[in-house]
Amino acid sequence: MLRNERGMALIGVIVLASLLMALAGTFAVGVRSDTQMRGALGSSVTGFYAAESGLNRGMGEYRNIFLNYNVPSGADFDQRNFSLGERQVFYQMSPRPSNPEEIVIPSGELFAGLNALQYRYTVDSRAENSRSDVEARVGAEFLVGYIPLFQFVAFYRNDLEILPGPTMNLMGRIHTNGDLYMNAQNQLNVIDNPPVGVFTVQVSAGGSIYRGRKDRDECKGVVNIDMLKDEVAPLGDLDPRVLPCGGTATRKIPGAELADWQGSVIDDIGNIAIPEPDIIEVGGGVFWERADLRIVLKLGQADSLPGPPPGPVLPHSIEVQDSLGNRNVAMTTALHAFMSDGVWNAANSAFPGTMPIFYTDVPGCDCADGFEVCANAIPGCYTPPMPLRPVGGGTGVYSDVMGAAPGAFDLEYRRGGFYNHREDKWMMLLNLNVSDLIAWNLANGEPFFSTTDNTDGGLVLFLSVEGADSNDVNNYGVRVFGSADIPLPGGINVSADPTGVTVVSDQAMYVLGDYNRGTGPGGVARQPAALIGDSVNVMSQRYWRGSGAATGCLADCCVGDFCRDGQSVQTLGSTRRNAETTWVNAAFLGGVDTTATGDYNGGLENYPRFHEDWGGGRALNYQGSFVSLGEPVRVDGDWCGTGGSTTNGCNIYNPPVRNWNFDPAFNDVANLPPLTPRFVYVQQVLFTEDFR
Repeated sequence: MLRNERGMALIGVIVLASLLMALAGTFAVGVRSDTQMRGALGSSVTGFYAAESGLNRGMGEYRNIFLNYNVPSGADFDQRNFSLGERQVFYQMSPRPSNPEEIVIPSGELFAGLNALQYRYTVDSRAENSRSDVEARVGAEFLVGYIPLFQFVAFYRNDLEILPGPTMNLMGRIHTNGDLYMNAQNQLNVIDNPPVGVFTVQVSAGGSIYRGRKDRDECKGVVNIDMLKDEVAPLGDLDPRVLPCGGTATRKIPGAELADWQGSVIDDIGNIAIPEPDIIEVGGGVFWERADLRIVLKLGQADSLPGPPPGPVLPHSIEVQDSLGNRNVAMTTALHAFMSDGVWNAANSAFPGTMPIFYTDVPGCDCADGFEVCANAIPGCYTPPMPLRPVGGGTGVYSDVMGAAPGAFDLEYRRGGFYNHREDKWMMLLNLNVSDLIAWNLANGEPFFSTTDNTDGGLVLFLSVEGADSNDVNNYGVRVFGSADIPLPGGINVSADPTGVTVVSDQAMYVLGDYNRGTGPGGVARQPAALIGDSVNVMSQRYWRGSGAATGCLADCCVGDFCRDGQSVQTLGSTRRNAETTWVNAAFLGGVDTTATGDYNGGLENYPRFHEDWGGGRALNYQGSFVSLGEPVRVDGDWCGTGGSTTNGCNIYNPPVRNWNFDPAFNDVANLPPLTPRFVYVQQVLFTEDFR
């Protein structure tokens, strides 16, 4: 009996042990299974993030393609891959057949009313582990679009300051990637202009918006900003609102106060991806690479022009270069033929009598930088000596007439002596008559470019000075003149997609006289145009022409005073520095100084650099757009104010009446100047995921 009980107990222990062992085994399997599930989930999540990184990388690469003025094509749609830890990520883009689409950014969104060219793409990205197993796959549909910067009346990369003296009306949109400072001696109005097509006003800043000055604590004058209007269906006459000082010191405007403008004034939107300033550089910049014609003044390289043997020898060559910086022999020969074609010039030039391409030389003798009163009119103070041209009975004085007597043509390839008072330097300038170049090219078999070429939106002309200081602060520059009209077919309000012309330089840019003025219906229409340089300078229609009042003047040019750039050495109080009302229709892109404490950069109102006395009601009638992508790197002269030596010693300029407007024609993408810079946006509109 006892033995049986012990046997039964042993059996029970064995059964219990078996049950415990089975339970332990089950538990172990459960733990192992849970561990495997957790590992699989972890791998899947990590793989998802890896796949998503491929998606983001692809969208970023496409944004950069657009920033570099290209559109994805060919190999851009091939599958790509990269390593991320132990994983391989594969991604591939595909375009939509509807690309591109021209859209108007709808009301209620940032930059409402602006035109954008928009492309739609899909992207597929997957992550594979070390065993080539697909852990996760993601997909997206996204938009890449670009908004042309010339659709703003003012667009700045750095801080933007607006502090006009006389009342100033700015019509259109204003944006800065930095901070915005708004002040006025009298009144500043940021308003629309419905009669000419400017319906929308929007003031935006990547940083903060301030009422007052940046260089010191001061708030004064009246600042009015218009209320937001709908681009398609204007909401009515919404009166501008006053942006008050709230005291005498500069103050930051809080967001709650800006909200009163219902979207017309916005701050803290962050930086927008815009082109780098090096887009204008020789060799690697997009304008140099894509230019239709590159004309370079090459210092220190002797050359000769055609003419009765032997032709005149240039101590510095003027040549056409290819994108690698090599001399294009055939085009240079054609360029020299254009320069010396006196028969064509006399019959067709927009500025007859003057060689259409020449350089402005620097005098020697006692004419050092900082000493403008010197022997700059003496022929022997140039190397080689200038030809002796007595005018009005004068002798021994270099006196080149800009625009010779009827029927005469000046074969001189250089002139001398422009003194820039802001830089305190004698300037070496390459000068080009843009109008004559285009007209002569068409009349002579188009050796330079096809006049109707609309690649990149039209013609791109690149002008430069190649010398020892080309990449540093220097005394170089380029100047366009004689181009009140641009002789291209069609034009704004004449053709649906006018050709247009953009003139670019990596050096300081000067425009002299009326430029692309246009005469409206029945006359020569204005063209889409832009002037782009390290800085932008404006000289009036009177420059080179003198007063014509003195005895012995020939062709409105007097001995030693008004010929060439002789008037530049006169004091600002002299009538010889007086300007004349001038018209310019072209977008500007140039460098702007940065204000430091006590050192004001002159503000938007002094974006164009002046060199004459524009007082007495003389006006610069300007229509276009002011864009700054940073500071100038070739010039470093400070803005020191207005007035002559009797006031503050600047002797630079007195300001014009500023009749400045945004060109509403730029709201139509077809009317934008060639290679208009733009900022790029990327917007994801659809996302899918697939875990494995």
